Amino acid sequence: MKKFKLFAVCFLTAAIFLRAGAVTVSGYAEQSDSAAETGSEESDEENAHQDEEDSEYTLRSEKEVIRSMKLAHENETSALYYSEEEDLMALEYKKSGYIWWSSPINAQADENAKVLVKKQLQSSLVITVGEVKSRTTNTLRSAKNAKLIYKETDNGVRITYKFPSAGITVPVDYILEDDCLTAEILTSEIKEEKASDADSPVLLVDVSVLPNILSEDSDTKGYYVVPDGMGAVINFNNGKVNAKEYSGRVYGENITSPALTSNTVVQQVFMPVYGAVIDKKDAMLAVISEGDSDAVIRSSVSGLSKSSYNTCSASFILRTTDTYYISSKPLTVFEKGDLKSRRLKMTFYPMSSSNTDYCDIAARYRQYLMDCMGVQKKSEQTSLYIDVHAAAMKKESVLGIPVNRKFACAPFSETRKYVEELNGLGIKNITAVYRDWTDDGIENKVDVKTKASSVLGGQSEYEKMAQYFSQEGVRLYPAVNNKTFKTGNGFWTFTDTAVRASGQYSRQLGYNLAYGTQDSMKKPESLLSPSDFKKIFEKLSRNYSSGMHDGICIGEMTSVLYGDYAKESFSRDDSMQLICSGLENLRQSAGSVLADTANAYVLPYADHIINMPMASSRYDIFDDEIPFLQIVLHGVIPYTSVSVNSSADSEELFLTSAACGSQLLYDVLFCDSTDLKDTGYDRYFYAGSSGWTETMAGEYRFLNDLYEITGNDYITGYKRKDSVITTQYSSGIAVVTDIEKKEISVGSRILRLSDYIDTEGDVAD
Repeated sequence: MKKFKLFAVCFLTAAIFLRAGAVTVSGYAEQSDSAAETGSEESDEENAHQDEEDSEYTLRSEKEVIRSMKLAHENETSALYYSEEEDLMALEYKKSGYIWWSSPINAQADENAKVLVKKQLQSSLVITVGEVKSRTTNTLRSAKNAKLIYKETDNGVRITYKFPSAGITVPVDYILEDDCLTAEILTSEIKEEKASDADSPVLLVDVSVLPNILSEDSDTKGYYVVPDGMGAVINFNNGKVNAKEYSGRVYGENITSPALTSNTVVQQVFMPVYGAVIDKKDAMLAVISEGDSDAVIRSSVSGLSKSSYNTCSASFILRTTDTYYISSKPLTVFEKGDLKSRRLKMTFYPMSSSNTDYCDIAARYRQYLMDCMGVQKKSEQTSLYIDVHAAAMKKESVLGIPVNRKFACAPFSETRKYVEELNGLGIKNITAVYRDWTDDGIENKVDVKTKASSVLGGQSEYEKMAQYFSQEGVRLYPAVNNKTFKTGNGFWTFTDTAVRASGQYSRQLGYNLAYGTQDSMKKPESLLSPSDFKKIFEKLSRNYSSGMHDGICIGEMTSVLYGDYAKESFSRDDSMQLICSGLENLRQSAGSVLADTANAYVLPYADHIINMPMASSRYDIFDDEIPFLQIVLHGVIPYTSVSVNSSADSEELFLTSAACGSQLLYDVLFCDSTDLKDTGYDRYFYAGSSGWTETMAGEYRFLNDLYEITGNDYITGYKRKDSVITTQYSSGIAVVTDIEKKEISVGSRILRLSDYIDTEGDVAD
């Protein structure tokens, strides 16, 4: 018996290392930003020499600089220039005459910046390299550390950046198109000469192209737009020099390597865009059009960035890092192997008008989605979305022994009766999302079948409910959620769990709400490997191709993106491609896809989106939050806010979401809140249907009266002052929402919430 146990341990250990592949590359370590900067800090002698040069520096005018540059390409809208004398390019937008510089032309005269910061500002390409022997990372800047080779192309210029000290070469194609400038890197053309150096290997970790094209000095008026949560604004020179620089990972953090403490980021970045508005006249939309799965958006303001300049840029993480502990000592390793991203591409759209603002940036991105991403406009009537949480596992005591049993929160028969009640109150357009309705879904196994759980009434009751929904025009979206899983249904945690870059299995942790530390009472869950996505989507497409439903919701798979760094690794980009391919097939087989929040790559396949964020992360550096996502999508894809009844102030959330053109969403279940104890549904304590039915009906009527006027128009303007929000639509209609008075004005008509819902929460007469 002891020999068997020893054999099993050895077998498991060997299997883990085989699955992980050769990622244990003797601890490639990533140094913190502060440590990295210290390692490459300029000397006092260099600073003194630079100060002497700066004192003799003469400020240059834009005309003077542009005359010294070469014209790479020109079309009806713009002209692209470059300089072989310095690391500098210029994009002149002819409509306004505004010039977008790759770097501030007088960055050298910045009295607040040290040498490295000035070189950072003067660089059109910045890379981070990992030095294996010293276990550190080092930042290299093209204006200081690179040799640049220029070659003009048919419609632009190719610049090859050679960093001799690191043995890294990065070619970038700058292409002037009809209405934009693109900067493109083919990763297959990147050379890492020292990657296999036995003595001191060096790997490319991160790259940022044109990081300063939106940089503006301390005299410029304007702001940056970042897609954090619903959207946020960072004003130039806002004086928040003690705040932290903004940093947001596009499509969320890579959860394959979970943090030991709860992530402080409140909201996710769902769209790979950012932008700048200059003096209410000129603006630039920046789209991370390829390589977006590995992008990070950063922004800083004058004084905070150790310079006089405001900055906003994106960088690409080319190798994943992971930290694990040996004897309480942290060790960070790099992902091994070739670069996984195939192509990195930034697209910059200049624009100008008499009163440019963030709505123009959102409108241009909307056009990009429709022209370049294949997103199609979908018309929609006012709809009530109900998110039905059907069943969960519940801890119970049987003869003094704790056991887990399935516990029904929303049986099929009760759900049908509830929808009948809603219909009787005048709600005729209902969309129902039905979660955890199969045994596999309830037990957190991989859920691909369409067999209804007996604890909810079984297949016959499900079919009765679905048939009634079909007769009454109620749209039914059964939901699956295959992010984490337990062994069963043909999947095994030993072979189907994603592997971290350090070679460990990826276990998703539960966190203590009060302290943000790991909750020892919650067992870590296995993260499903993206290597199984194709098989799962094929089964879902086959099983959902027929049945009494209108489509499918695939849960967190539309909003969570991660990789698997086993021997046959899957990058975040690989996962994204698998999800897109799977959604395309699902939409054809199941008929329709409802997304539970949606990263931008999901938008071409989504017919509905629920749980759109109604806030930003509200970091100190932010000056305002704006419904950027809603402005982009209104009139294109129907969406809801987060569930109205989840808010401590549901009326404020309802009115705010109405001002943003959102549809109505409610979480629903039919058991008492006390019954949710010791289940995964304890967070839905507010969702009992009995207390919300009349409110739902009144708010539905309110929205229906409002949206009959605004319809599927685009949002063209949005301003909030204190408790009053003014939303402008493409038809010319202005909607004024007064949160404090709880009313909305549309022209001469005033919709008062009290006319639809009385103080007791009932439908008003």
